[in-house]
Amino acid sequence: MRQAAIAIACAILAGPAAAELVEVKLAPGETVEKRLTVGPGKFAELCTALQRGQVVMWQFRADAAIDFNIHYHVDKRVEYPEQRKDVKDANGRLAVALDQDYCWMWTNKSGSSIEADVTLSAN
Repeated sequence: MRQAAIAIACAILAGPAAAELVEVKLAPGETVEKRLTVGPGKFAELCTALQRGQVVMWQFRADAAIDFNIHYHVDKRVEYPEQRKDVKDANGRLAVALDQDYCWMWTNKSGSSIEADVTLSAN
């Protein structure tokens, strides 16, 4: 699957800070709730295939500040509809412009594990 290939590429690029990739299915009308543990110096991703025209309402709350982004890959480029640094919580609305695999990603630059509660809701 394409998402598995993306996860492998991310893990290789990240070196010792290997990714935890959680694939989710987010069909219109569905909500996904997850609790993630992001280890020190590591990152975690929730990824799902979305189609143009979908809207995803998202939110998360972490127990410590963490870097966050929403991204997708176009050939060798990475596009970021959303990027935030050093935040404990955030929410927003992703209007999907392209049929694509989108990933919500948290990067922990601290020396301790961080817990994050995440909710994604699709129209």
